[in-house]
Amino acid sequence: MRVKTVQINWHDKLPIFSIDFDHNYTNTTNGGWRFATSGGDNNVRIWRLRTPSEREADAQQPAVEFLASLNRHTAPVNVVRFAPGSSRLASAGDDGVIIIWRQVDETPGDELEVWRPAAMLRGSLADICDLAWSPCGRYIASASVDNTARIWDAREARCLQVLADHSHYVQGVAWDPLGEFLVTQSSDRSLRTYRWHRDVAEAGKPGSAVATVLSTHYSMPRIDDDSAGEASGKEDDEEEHKQQEQEAEEQKMEVDTAEQAKPTTTTRKTQRLFHDDNLTSFFRRPAISPDGRLVATAAGVQRDRTSRNTCFVWARDKLQGAPVLSLGGHAKPVVVTRWTPCRFGARKADDGSSGWIAGDGDEAARMVLAVATQNSVAIYDTSVSGRAVGLMSGLHYAAITDVAWCRDGSHLVIASIDGFATVAAFDQPTEPLEIAAATGDLVTATLDAPASEEQSHDVSSASAVDAADAAAAAAAAAASEAAAAEAARQKGKKRLAPTFISTL
Repeated sequence: MRVKTVQINWHDKLPIFSIDFDHNYTNTTNGGWRFATSGGDNNVRIWRLRTPSEREADAQQPAVEFLASLNRHTAPVNVVRFAPGSSRLASAGDDGVIIIWRQVDETPGDELEVWRPAAMLRGSLADICDLAWSPCGRYIASASVDNTARIWDAREARCLQVLADHSHYVQGVAWDPLGEFLVTQSSDRSLRTYRWHRDVAEAGKPGSAVATVLSTHYSMPRIDDDSAGEASGKEDDEEEHKQQEQEAEEQKMEVDTAEQAKPTTTTRKTQRLFHDDNLTSFFRRPAISPDGRLVATAAGVQRDRTSRNTCFVWARDKLQGAPVLSLGGHAKPVVVTRWTPCRFGARKADDGSSGWIAGDGDEAARMVLAVATQNSVAIYDTSVSGRAVGLMSGLHYAAITDVAWCRDGSHLVIASIDGFATVAAFDQPTEPLEIAAATGDLVTATLDAPASEEQSHDVSSASAVDAADAAAAAAAAAASEAAAAEAARQKGKKRLAPTFISTL
């Protein structure tokens, strides 16, 4: 792994808020990878990451080449995302407008490429923090600080539905690569999953619900029983009760405070899953693996002896249950997660296990996940179950805002509020593999089950009983893992180790 911070004038020395690669870009002349950045100067800029051979041949030149500047926004631009299957680019920011750009065949002036707005989506009432394209490239989901997420038809430039289920800023959104659900993360400490009804969207009937709530996650069963855990658990129970009272008041429902003020002895103790709105971050960006099997989230908090900051991972067939994996050990909160857009050939893990995902052949193909905190980036390989395979820290003077992988997973670019970006080059474990078509066994009855009222408040309810039992069965292993982590911490060693909550 080779890491270098590219010290050029990215956005007039103002913060870089987002970055994304164009996975459909082909340059037969020079090669390389095209990507876009957005920043506090109200602009979107297009760049080309030079190939390793170019960088070695001329070490005096920067690792990136400037291609174009897109100037139409009137406020800082918080997010840029390229569409799958085409080179269209969507950008959005504090002006509440989503602009869809396309490259045009015009004679360039001082710049190497010419881009023009193809559509402008208006209707958001506040700043837009994040965007996600549908796998078909027609629809866009946006996350806004007006406590809503919106689904847009990019072809017809209109809003299809406003998702107003969150009670605080919506700071992240991700769309299932298989086109069956999308997820949103908010500073109200929740993760919401929505079922996507593409047939309804294509019908175009005004007022139809194109997305419906599948599950909501605030907390999960706590697997630790030490005194520190009990104290934090009491705090979580009180906060959860306040959240339920607030939601009930909004819905004009009666709440028996006498019965809910204190949990009974038979109530399963729970822990909150995410940081509250005191977290100093603009973004909580989740990500879904390229095969759609795993959902990685930001701003996770795990109350135990080792660390509070973690990245929780859900399995596709357990979206209504507790998370199946916790990637903990981070010194700062997680702000963004990003999977490589490709998979790599399977291999046996060093400890003899099968890694995160059990299976043979194509099912065991490995994937790589980047988990970025405010001051570091950890790299995880699904074939390695015991630890992070790489850690980069101390790269920037200010908080990290976004990360992006190139098409073949060989390079990762990291953006920061300090106005600079870092390029990390990796040795690919194998040749990249194409993502196989979706198979029926990846989607179980969980996606078909409606979300009950109890499930919409707490994953420790009936929908999570099976996951809770599995977590209890794994409690001994988790305690051993925590003890090992504590011993490593006392020796002054940095250790980023996943904690398994239940099996995939």
